[in-house]
Amino acid sequence: MTQPDEYKAFLAEHPSKLVVMKFFAPWCRACKGLEPKFRQISLNPTNADVVFASFNVQNNKEFVKSLGILALPNIHFYANGETVDNFPCGPSKVPMFRKKLDSFVSSRIDPSSGLVISPPSSSAEAPSEAVPCRTRNETVFPPSLAATTRNISYFRDMPEADFDLLLSNFVLSSYDPGSTIMLQGNSSRKFYVVASGEVEVLARTGYEDPLVTPSSYMGAVVNRLDVGNFFGERSLITGEPRAASIVAVDSENGDTTRCFVINQEDIPSSCVLSGSSRGLTSSVRSALISEMDVKYGGLTYLDGVAEDAAGASQTRGSVNNPLPLDSADATGELPAAAAAAAVAPAALPIITNTTSIIPLLVKFKLVRQTARCFEHVMRTSPRFGDDGEIYRRSLFVSQLTASQRSEIEDVFEVLDRSGDGEGDGTISILDLKRFMESIGEDKGDDELGEMINKANPLVDGNTSLNFSEFLGMMAEAEFYYLFLDTFQALDKYNSGFIRAGDLKKVLENLGGVVMGSDEKTSIVKVEDEDLLINYETFSRALVGA
Repeated sequence: MTQPDEYKAFLAEHPSKLVVMKFFAPWCRACKGLEPKFRQISLNPTNADVVFASFNVQNNKEFVKSLGILALPNIHFYANGETVDNFPCGPSKVPMFRKKLDSFVSSRIDPSSGLVISPPSSSAEAPSEAVPCRTRNETVFPPSLAATTRNISYFRDMPEADFDLLLSNFVLSSYDPGSTIMLQGNSSRKFYVVASGEVEVLARTGYEDPLVTPSSYMGAVVNRLDVGNFFGERSLITGEPRAASIVAVDSENGDTTRCFVINQEDIPSSCVLSGSSRGLTSSVRSALISEMDVKYGGLTYLDGVAEDAAGASQTRGSVNNPLPLDSADATGELPAAAAAAAVAPAALPIITNTTSIIPLLVKFKLVRQTARCFEHVMRTSPRFGDDGEIYRRSLFVSQLTASQRSEIEDVFEVLDRSGDGEGDGTISILDLKRFMESIGEDKGDDELGEMINKANPLVDGNTSLNFSEFLGMMAEAEFYYLFLDTFQALDKYNSGFIRAGDLKKVLENLGGVVMGSDEKTSIVKVEDEDLLINYETFSRALVGA
């Protein structure tokens, strides 16, 4: 299949069958590596009741984005015409693919008819966090797990007495397979360490179509965590809602999923997870937030907390680290840093009395950057009043050069033209409307008001922008488009995807621009460098948008 209409018609033809669809690109080396294994699985007699299909993503960028596909190749499971599971599936993830397929065939397909068994009606409802099926108040950490927990970066420097107190405050909880331990968007102040079994990390991308996406859909499977892994730390540090959902699953060896759980108030103050700022310098907090924004941004190959991340099936915290696929057509050296911002060709009436072409082009560039900034702001969903939002923007401002800041000041003066043309230090809806009309974009007052409101995460209902708020907004957009333009320069097929290996090299070139990354490549932990990555989603994750 190569067209969205073919995709929709194919699903409509098999409403009662389990459909397994592979999304691939003809230039993707990981897709080529998966193809013979996918075909072998499709020909297995035990899967005779499953319908297998493939969809070529070439020239279907927006459609693929609407399906929430974060990386290629990607596998989707459909039952009763709805998505029930989807996950990136490079060649290394074939064992996980087989396990998921076998489990679904045995539990959800009627062997006599070959049709999908409809789940209980409750399963179609929006999920909620499960109550542990068993809880033990006393804590008995196995020595090996206690040593692994001690080595977690958040606990490594704690005094021995505080760490012993931490262990004693954990509670051991058990979860039935399929139960939701943590739900994306919920507020919670608990931290988890996996004691046995396995869990899956699922994340909604924000691109899902609300008209066709069932309320029970929790997003793409972006990770699978086993014993010794941990989750829940991001909300404890940032105070923000959960960035992903965690679901208990059947493990490879059949162990019950059990987690050691601790409430934030029971964590000693010597640990940053307690909410204490002790030892949490600006640079350390910057590093943690940047890493976790990427880690929980819904991208399978990402990690920034566990130093020994990456391994079989790209699972965070695994001790395995297979070599990447060999390739005869490996790319050469990459262009350094970022592509220049596009210059708008149209004449702008707000620029007058210009006698030199160079200043004119500079002003064109600044106006174009400002327009792109507002485009970026309109795609964000700020959490109003959240200190994390304000802090994140202050980090971007601190990364601006003196010349960049001076240029932003010039743009602010251009927009601040209220009253008789003398600036009053703020940008109003009228000022913004005049600016947008000058570049040929006719925006209504409601939309302009939303732009201004979103640009200030402190207040919901703001009607004007001061320079400090404008500076933070421009700084975030500046780095977002720096990342996006750099990655886009490598996307010769205009597909929205680039190789994970290429992305890794780009981050090496960008160096210190990627905040919080002492090792320039520590943000990207990928087993298969031929995996294709949705770089727009990656760029948004880098700036926390």
